[in-house]
Amino acid sequence: MSIKAAASFVLLCAIWGSTWLVIKEGYGGLGPFNAASIRFLIAGALSVPLVPIMGARWPQKKEWLLVLWVGATLFTADYGLIYWGEQSLDSGVTAVLFSVLPILTAVGAHLYLAAERLTARKLSGTLAAMLGVAALFGDSLRLNSSLAMPMLAILASAVFAALASLAVKKHGRALHPAALNAPSMLVGGVLLAGTSLTVGDGYRLPTAGATWGAIVYLAIAGSVVSFLIYFWLLKKWSATSASFIAVVTPAFALLLGFLVRHERPTGWSALGVVLVLAGVLLALTKGGESGHDDSHSSEGASGVKYR
Repeated sequence: MSIKAAASFVLLCAIWGSTWLVIKEGYGGLGPFNAASIRFLIAGALSVPLVPIMGARWPQKKEWLLVLWVGATLFTADYGLIYWGEQSLDSGVTAVLFSVLPILTAVGAHLYLAAERLTARKLSGTLAAMLGVAALFGDSLRLNSSLAMPMLAILASAVFAALASLAVKKHGRALHPAALNAPSMLVGGVLLAGTSLTVGDGYRLPTAGATWGAIVYLAIAGSVVSFLIYFWLLKKWSATSASFIAVVTPAFALLLGFLVRHERPTGWSALGVVLVLAGVLLALTKGGESGHDDSHSSEGASGVKYR
């Protein structure tokens, strides 16, 4: 586990730790699919010039199938469901529900990626980390049966996020993250716009400066920067290792709440941090998950390597 990769993991957790709250505050009277669409259309447009700037090539032939898959599963289904579900849910509940991502990814990787086997140690660490996320919000977590559909939406969003990551891990080895991001985000933005129109929310631009600020932050930091880093990290680490961002991110969200909003940590918070760290260490250290990717699958046979 290189220092660069570890620092990238921490940076992603910090960025995405802030986005749960920003999404919550950034609807600005827009429908959820409308707001998400604007975010990814901006992010996709900003990512287009990064492809030549970073010396990357555009997707070729079958790689466009991966682009469409990521655009549909990650940037449309995953984020569309998150935006829709978080309208009704607290950010804490959303983070707890989305923390199922590592277990979904671990099981999916066991079935789909030959190099990633699900071990008892990895499973135990994943479950411990999930309990830690629940403990982080233990003093404020309120589950309401009337919110069953939004909660199911967040769980479904984690399924789509896992499907996208597994596909990128298996088929995106030769594709530069910038060349994957730009068209995939544009596909997601267009599909989200169509969804907004289909469900009757219409489509319009924000009028408030605060809403624009939230959307631009989510587009640049939460999308362009973060997904460049995430897809780069996915080339270096196993899909399961990278998915643990979902259980560390809530701890950063609470830290931001302490620093920015002066929220006082509780005993539940301390227990949650301990469980999350213990779970991550148990799952990702020797015997659980090696962290780095040393597989040599057929999709890398072209000899094209990411730089």
